[in-house]
Amino acid sequence: MKEIIEGEFDTRVYPSDWRWSAAIVGVNKYLKNYDISYNQTDDYLEFNTKEITDEKYLLFVEKYFRESMHHKKVEDLLDITWDDDRDDERIRTVNQKLSENTSSNSIMLKTFKGIEYNGKNNLEIKKIIDKNRLLLINETFRGGRSLYYNFCNENNLLKEDLSSCRIKGYSMDMLKKGKSIAYMRDTSTFLYSDDKLFDFIPFAFSKTREAFFVNNNFTLEKLIKTNSWECHNQPQSNMRNNLFNRDSFNFINYDVEIIYKERDKDYFETIYVREKARKIFNRIEKKQLQALRKPCKIKNEFIKLEKITIDSILNEVKLDDLLDTLLKERNRGYFVSHLTAINEMIYREEDMTDKQKVAYASAMQIKRALKNNPSKIRAYEQRLVSAITLKDYNKVCEILLHLSTYAQVSIGIAVDLFENFEDNKNLAYTFINTLGEKKTFKGEGK
Repeated sequence: MKEIIEGEFDTRVYPSDWRWSAAIVGVNKYLKNYDISYNQTDDYLEFNTKEITDEKYLLFVEKYFRESMHHKKVEDLLDITWDDDRDDERIRTVNQKLSENTSSNSIMLKTFKGIEYNGKNNLEIKKIIDKNRLLLINETFRGGRSLYYNFCNENNLLKEDLSSCRIKGYSMDMLKKGKSIAYMRDTSTFLYSDDKLFDFIPFAFSKTREAFFVNNNFTLEKLIKTNSWECHNQPQSNMRNNLFNRDSFNFINYDVEIIYKERDKDYFETIYVREKARKIFNRIEKKQLQALRKPCKIKNEFIKLEKITIDSILNEVKLDDLLDTLLKERNRGYFVSHLTAINEMIYREEDMTDKQKVAYASAMQIKRALKNNPSKIRAYEQRLVSAITLKDYNKVCEILLHLSTYAQVSIGIAVDLFENFEDNKNLAYTFINTLGEKKTFKGEGK
């Protein structure tokens, strides 16, 4: 929410919802960039709007999103000292930037129409860039699929308050649709919230492909700090990857809202990271994370283990269905062992328990007892997999009794499973996976 005030500063902004929170983060970065004075408390940010001009805004865009500015890449190529034998490479690269006919480079194509770099006209190229700098920035930023276009209606950049909100998912054509969304088709009843300060929202989101913003607005200091991670500048990363970044949440000890925007969607999405989920993310080990990111193909389909696991943690949903699927496939024990460890955290908010170790040890004892009869081990494993994936838990317990009797080995987890199979199902996964896999629980070779 924005408030016009009197005094040293003329504007006060509160983080009343995620849009204003993101605008505050973006404005804060702008003010710091130009060393402009402002007043920041736990609850609001005060500044002078006269310090925000279109020209200064665009120059800030050029600096902040430098890696996406085609004209800056040309300037860099012209300023670098190249070896004579590579001059042809520079000429070819510069001309490609000047004439490449793509949607993100159309303004360069228009600006340098009929002009070709020959290796000697550096000054001419630079003068054209200087003369058209603000236009180049504006058009590149406005239409960039990872830039303003990703967050707001590209036709509304730097315009004053509009008849509908400029943010994607909130914006609409009032001339065509205004009456259809208004009460009794009276457009004067339509309520909206738009502000030129929303143009600062792109600076609050990460520069990752799946851009995200953490609405940690408990205080403005925490809000700004949270959205200043190094991971914000890693284009290949995504929102879910960064949930495993221990530095991301180690100073947050409460539930937090994350807003994220995928480039191929016209709307923002929200997830809530609760304290339990945050603790699980912080406890997941590097080797488990590496396992989640390995390709896992079941029949003709690749399963996104990391995405499924993250969504399960966030929603406090057990990984049982995923484990059932993997147990049916041979040679998936490596994934099952790591997922079982994570599943135990979801079950009991802790790492592998002593009972899981007992489950692992019992299976290893049986394998040693039946080492001369591998076909029998395989037969029992298949029966257990079939029973647990069909959710016939009484059958699982019955098979365990037969196996214990046949191998003359006590199965230490049997009592727990008989008493409450649902609460101890993860122990069964550990046992079955160990019985059929030639690797240890940790996924290491024997």
